[in-house]
Amino acid sequence: MQKLKIAQLAPLWETVPPKKYGGVEIIIAAITNELVKRGHDVTLFASGNSKTKAKLASVFTKSLFENNIDWYHRSQNLINAANCFSRAEEFDIIHNHAGDNALFFTQTAKAPVLTTLHNVLPDPNKNNSDEYITFKYYSKKTNFASISFDQRTHTDIKFNYIDTVYNGININDFIFNPKPQDYFAWLGRIHYGKGMWNAVHAAQVSKNKLIAAGNMTCESDKEYFQSVKPMIDGKNIKFIGEVGLRGKNKLLGGARALLFPTVWEEPFGLVMIEAMACGTPVIAFNRGSVSEVIKDGITGFIVKDEVEMIEAMKKVNKINRTECRKHIEKYFTIEKMADAYERVYEKIRK
Repeated sequence: MQKLKIAQLAPLWETVPPKKYGGVEIIIAAITNELVKRGHDVTLFASGNSKTKAKLASVFTKSLFENNIDWYHRSQNLINAANCFSRAEEFDIIHNHAGDNALFFTQTAKAPVLTTLHNVLPDPNKNNSDEYITFKYYSKKTNFASISFDQRTHTDIKFNYIDTVYNGININDFIFNPKPQDYFAWLGRIHYGKGMWNAVHAAQVSKNKLIAAGNMTCESDKEYFQSVKPMIDGKNIKFIGEVGLRGKNKLLGGARALLFPTVWEEPFGLVMIEAMACGTPVIAFNRGSVSEVIKDGITGFIVKDEVEMIEAMKKVNKINRTECRKHIEKYFTIEKMADAYERVYEKIRK
């Protein structure tokens, strides 16, 4: 395709890529570097300590979490978006990954804009929230991509969707392990919706070993962790804190399966494809995008509750780990994601 001048606008919560945990930032880093590799002229608007093959444009030297700024502050992300859109005439397209913070600038932008919706969409029962009001107002005034088809179904807002683009990973970053050890794994943000308590409890009840890893980004995460902590004995149930890529490979690759008992409508769940890239099957609650990511009975098991999860844990050795890896190579690589975004860019520009 024609080589484009592209702006990639990231939120400022974490560096791009994240030093350890951070799903959205992993995807932004991946798509940015792949587009540079394909010959596009890309500028990444992110924190100043981000690492990228693109040109880096920053108004803040560090990510917000490194400065102990919590989720409720918008000003830094608005300033970052304003900096990006003030340069709109330099670009053929602006790709917004920063959610509703950037939407205020889209109608006057001197370049077409794509917003990828990375998170759960606004709850129709909270239609007086700032996020809901902003998304509702701009839903037809700009272009959107969802990251799963299920993601679209949990709001009453009718977005101007151009396409659904599944997340992709660098398959070479993940080491295939055909011979796991005798434990299950859980990995994610330590938040109620991610289901850490459910994973730990399932392992405890079934008398299986489990190693959990994750991070806490706010006080509510720390409070939630207190409900899990009594079950962590350091022997059968271990918690190893936050891990980077190397630790992630070791944890996921060595596990019999990843437990993914999500109790919210997860719009994608990047850790599922990271696990399968290591050859590790996933046992997941049937919520959100799970049925779009896992092939039930082939790359893992889709279950309805903890009882079914425990039953699936008994038969997980029947899953062919090579099939898990092949599934990711076929559907969820950086290359697949970049191909899809290039098609979306062309649609929007036409």
